[in-house]
Amino acid sequence: METDVTQTSQQQRPKNFIECRRVAVPVIEVLSRIGSKWTVYVIMALVTGPMRFSELKRHIEGISQKMLTATLRDLEEDGFITRKVTPTIPPRVDYELTEMGQELKGPLASIGEWAARNSGRVAEARERYATAEAERRAQAW
Repeated sequence: METDVTQTSQQQRPKNFIECRRVAVPVIEVLSRIGSKWTVYVIMALVTGPMRFSELKRHIEGISQKMLTATLRDLEEDGFITRKVTPTIPPRVDYELTEMGQELKGPLASIGEWAARNSGRVAEARERYATAEAERRAQAW
């Protein structure tokens, strides 16, 4: 059975740059959106339920009003959140994760767990790289 799965996945591998790009571009576009610093914070904040703009701003330390507005617009455009305006004075605006936004909880939690488990290894790799780079520069002189 494993052979069938392996053969199927190998058959679906892109065979050239055009096929690779066709497969990769949508993935890159989505990952660039959900991988941004502020997007992760907004999604994490909204996991607990709907929030008003001011609540989100207080909840996400360091985000500017402009950046929060842009992030919320992008997430709404991509279908990860909804924006509900209640006609009161002043108008009440609530943001909430859509079903698709809720589905991000699992992958983001997995990536977060992976990052926590491997942060030490990443730091060690960065140190090794910095040391090797410094040695290369010293040899070039």
